[in-house]
Order: sequence, then C-alpha cells, then structure tokens
Amino acid sequence: MSRETIYSQDVEFEASVSLETNRIPDPYHYFFKNGKLYSPVTNEPVENSITIYRALNENESSAFQKIQKWFVESEEGMVVWISPPHPERSPDTKIIFSDIVYELDSGKKLRNRAVRTSLTPNGCVAFARRLGFSGAISAEELRASPLFLDKISPDEFIDILAEYTQKQARIIKSGEDFIIKENLKARIALGYPAPIGPYPSSCGPALQSAFNVMFGNSLNISEAYFDCPKCHKAIPSGRGITTCPHCGAIKEDYNSGCD
Repeated sequence: MSRETIYSQDVEFEASVSLETNRIPDPYHYFFKNGKLYSPVTNEPVENSITIYRALNENESSAFQKIQKWFVESEEGMVVWISPPHPERSPDTKIIFSDIVYELDSGKKLRNRAVRTSLTPNGCVAFARRLGFSGAISAEELRASPLFLDKISPDEFIDILAEYTQKQARIIKSGEDFIIKENLKARIALGYPAPIGPYPSSCGPALQSAFNVMFGNSLNISEAYFDCPKCHKAIPSGRGITTCPHCGAIKEDYNSGCD
C-alpha cells in the first residue's frame, strides 16, 4: 500500500482543491482510535468536523455514522457513498470509494478515494444499481444510504466506475492517485502553486457537511473563511494562504488581498 505523508493543513487543502478541480481522484486515509475514525490532518475524530444545520446535513451525518459503525465492527470490506448534484453542494456528483486496510505501524485504516463525475441524479441511481443495489430509492435517499459492497471486489468496482469516468478509474487501478497527490503536496510545500482545473470546487458554505468532510480529509480544516477578491470563492482563513486555490489570484495583486 502507498504510504501517505501528512503535511500542514494549508498544503493538504490546496492539494485536495487542485485534484478536485482537475477531476483527479483524491486519496487519503482515516485511522482507528478510541472506537472512531480519526483524521491524520487534525488528529481528531472526523465527526467533530461535521456541522449539522439542516435536513440535508442530518441525512449525510447519519450516513457517515453508518460508515463509521461498519468500519468499527468489520475486519474487511468496502463501501461506496454517492452524493448526487445539489444546489447546496455541487453541480457535480461526488463519489467516495472506501475499503478497510492494515499497516504494520499504524494498524487498521479506512482508505478513501474521492472522485467527481457528471452523473445526473437518475444516473446516480443507475450507478447504484450497477453496484448491486436493487431496492426502490431516489437520488436524495441515495445520498443518505452508503452502499456496503459484499459481492463486488475492488477491481470489479473500478471496472464499473470506468464506465462513467475512464481516466479516474485508470488512475485508481494503477495506484497513481497516491503518487500524484504525494508529488503535488511536496511541490506545494516547496512553494509551487497548485494547478487549478476547470471544474468547480466543493469549498464554500457547505464545507462542513458530513459528505464534504468525508469527501476530503483536508477540505474540512477550518470554520472561518474569507472571499477571494477575484473569484469570490471561499478560502480558509488564518493559515497564511496568499494564492487563491480556486483561481490562482495572488494576495499582493489586490489591495484588500487574501489574508
């Protein structure tokens, strides 16, 4: 298994935004401690980062608790969590594919791969059926219902994913996703700008929803934000970010700046 190097929160944040906006899978792990899933970025329970302020968030929080309970009680297996497009979330569909893995020095972990696709709400339901789900369900009900796969292997899942996003499935299958992210984080830590792609980022007011917390372990690191003076998208404050991770605007080029 590829080893993950944990950098400062601003590096992790910029890397995840870069991967997300370029539709490159964002891989990361959660570790097991005190009966809960913990983020290696914050070293706190993942659930501590979740904000619940409306029904949409409550449904996603319930789904996260199901995943955590499954992880605690299971020795192996995998789960897929699908978030269809929603005006309060993203125009894209976001999918998290997670499986239980083990490392000699750190024990049991949940390995996550987050991908973004152009699946419509109906397409999300069709995707769930390709994975073996047979019950009646709407796209919004699917958001609250992680799919625990016991009849499909990881390779079979990736082959099905390839029907919807060949590039991202290929990257995951080859193991390139961890290599790409590690190289990207190292470059950002050395001062190189993170390449921002043409696709939207999930950063913004819904950032602390359960799905967005689960979607990227480095996208849930602060509750305080300021708007970029150029693209007006949210940037975490208090972490010294001087280049907008969305549009590349540089603080020094604007009087009000990014601070």
